Amino acid sequence: MREQRRKDAVWKFLTYSFILVMTLGMMVPLYWMIVAASLPQEEFIRFPPRLYPGTEFLNNLSVLHEETQFLISIWNSVFIAVVYTILSVLLCSMAGFAFAKYEFRFKEPIFYLILATLILPIQLLVIPLFLMMAQIGWTDTFRAIILPWLANPIGIFLMRQNMKSIPDALLESARMDGATEFQLFYRIALPAMRSSLAALAIILFLFQWDLFLYPLVILEDPGNYTIPVALSGLEESRRINFDQIMVASSLAIIPMAILFLFLQKQFVSGILAGSLKE
Repeated sequence: MREQRRKDAVWKFLTYSFILVMTLGMMVPLYWMIVAASLPQEEFIRFPPRLYPGTEFLNNLSVLHEETQFLISIWNSVFIAVVYTILSVLLCSMAGFAFAKYEFRFKEPIFYLILATLILPIQLLVIPLFLMMAQIGWTDTFRAIILPWLANPIGIFLMRQNMKSIPDALLESARMDGATEFQLFYRIALPAMRSSLAALAIILFLFQWDLFLYPLVILEDPGNYTIPVALSGLEESRRINFDQIMVASSLAIIPMAILFLFLQKQFVSGILAGSLKE
């Protein structure tokens, strides 16, 4: 018994040590990015590197905004990601509810066809989507960035798996009381899926926030650029603006960090709930 406890203690120590080392390994680049955002450009070639913050953050931010209108790009990314997340969560939850609680012709083939679209790389879809948007006059608009990705296969799968946990007897009881099908969805299904909705919101927000290639092709006006597209413009042919890149990268992680900090408990419980369903 004592020997077993000793082995468990050793394994626990090794496990926590490994987690600590990995965490520190991931935090070091983040810390360096924040420090570098406060340094002048010439500090990047200094050896040994400076490991404490400087005083040039506001100056670097001012230069960054003058050259790229980066603060406008932050607003564009926030607006696009928030609108996309709200609409996509609604659409994916409705589709998940339909696939989980209704029977209709070709239900399973349609669902697996939706999942099969996950194997299509975004590079394969960029040109057809661009041609489509050009034909309907949507190029260089936010709706061209938002609408094509609303029916997210991962979101539909996650919501279907979680919606299956709602008892059918509860829905039948509500129908007998006179509830419409839409009332079943927004009064019973959605309140029961709060954790899953939060997890899905984080996934969709991060997907749209990090989207680069498609906005790069669609957007033309620098005033409409999102953060990834604006960041790509900081690499000039003869000079890389490291100071501005670090400032922009530091600002870009703030909304994601805030979102995850507020919804981390719901995110974990929502993901785990989906993993336990058939």
